Amino acid sequence: MVSVVEVKNKYEAELMSIRGVVGVFADVENNKIVVLVESPTVCANIPSRIEGFPVECRVTGRISGL
Repeated sequence: MVSVVEVKNKYEAELMSIRGVVGVFADVENNKIVVLVESPTVCANIPSRIEGFPVECRVTGRISGL
């Protein structure tokens, strides 16, 4: 059985290539993939499931380093 981390790793580059996506992580505790986006409109471009795992679109705004 494939893990949520393996699926996140497989699709992370593809998800990050979507305009407005600022991050992707695997929520192992809840067995889902979380996609961080700049604005709510980006969520329309995020799938609701990937390989059977639910995907949560979470609006964080732009993330920048120090």
